[in-house]
Amino acid sequence: MQPNSVSPASEKQHIVIVGGGMTGGLLAVLLAEQGLTVTVLDGAPAPVMPTGPAQLRVSTLTEASHWLLQNSGVWEYLDMSRVQPYDAMQVWDQDGTGEVLFRAREVGAQSLGWLLENGHLAAALYRRAADYPNLHWRCGVAVEGARREEGRWQVRAGDEQWQADLLVGADGARSRVRDWAGISGGARDSGHHALVATIATALPHNACARQVFMESGPLALLPLYSDPQQGEQRQCSIVWSGWPERIARLREAAPADFAAELQAATGDALGEVTLLSERAVFPIQERHASSYVAAGLALVGDAAHVIHPLAGQGVNLGLLDAAVLAEEVERATQSGRSCADSAALARYQRRRRGENLLMQNAMRGFQQLFGQRALPVRWLRNTGMRWVNQAGPLKRLFASQAMGRGADLPVRARPRA
Repeated sequence: MQPNSVSPASEKQHIVIVGGGMTGGLLAVLLAEQGLTVTVLDGAPAPVMPTGPAQLRVSTLTEASHWLLQNSGVWEYLDMSRVQPYDAMQVWDQDGTGEVLFRAREVGAQSLGWLLENGHLAAALYRRAADYPNLHWRCGVAVEGARREEGRWQVRAGDEQWQADLLVGADGARSRVRDWAGISGGARDSGHHALVATIATALPHNACARQVFMESGPLALLPLYSDPQQGEQRQCSIVWSGWPERIARLREAAPADFAAELQAATGDALGEVTLLSERAVFPIQERHASSYVAAGLALVGDAAHVIHPLAGQGVNLGLLDAAVLAEEVERATQSGRSCADSAALARYQRRRRGENLLMQNAMRGFQQLFGQRALPVRWLRNTGMRWVNQAGPLKRLFASQAMGRGADLPVRARPRA
């Protein structure tokens, strides 16, 4: 199926997406590309390109996500001076000698991934959306209710109402669309809170993403774009996950004490560190919806699933949700069927739910494995990490999976021939 193909029947169908952001924004662009009439109802203000210091919330984009953004025309709207590619990833166990170092060249790539601010990507999607006259992105519109009536969804916000052939919930972990559809959210407390902040380092990060596993939880140092005030490659975003009481103590510590503890936790990997931003903390609660679809309705991104952030896969899973749903909608409309065709929605769920659940369980397994202090377990995981680091084919397999090189990638997540 070729991107940009438009079915005349598509123009008569209306899709309403509740929630903008990264997943909802990409889905809107991909559907508008097909000629469908799309309305995004987003309670947040219009996203704007960030300037000045780096925003706290950042995301790691995989190769698959990169191609999605390239092929949908979104990549060109990014400010490349605020996008940091990384070509290496170092993972180690603080409580032992196990370490794995992944390099892009080992899998025939220039980059393993890209780091950018969440608000940056949302703003690029918003700008790309403006290119489509059939796409209406309404900001500052808080949806108050939705009900299914005579084969369509009636969506209400204040005095306004929209009718949707297909209603999509892209409204985050506490999705109201999911609730209105009567779908269970499947919430589970991970036992961790996460602290995010921006730091400067004495040593350059050299375009390498780093993660150290500790008994209390993982700590990631994610390379950010170069800030002239901090020096070349000396700015990182951190995501420190751990027991709630430990994270609370880290948040309240004096900046110098926090920096010293961070430096010690990373084994002085980047030398002396300086805290540049506030420290934000949020609980990590896993979710997996009991279903991704209902009659005339689909869930994408965090509305459908939330995983532990230790591998940085959350946004990438959401972007793949958007691409697969758009692909199945396109297949249906090109065959003269409704954009809310039940078989198309069922295929979307089949293609995404199992993969997302597998990733969620893998992240949970890593969290539990590295939280064990028993000597036999520590020996096994450190031996295993050293073995993986030396086993070329296995290491390449892990790296390829982390880059999103799955077997069932949607067309737009692949390089164009």
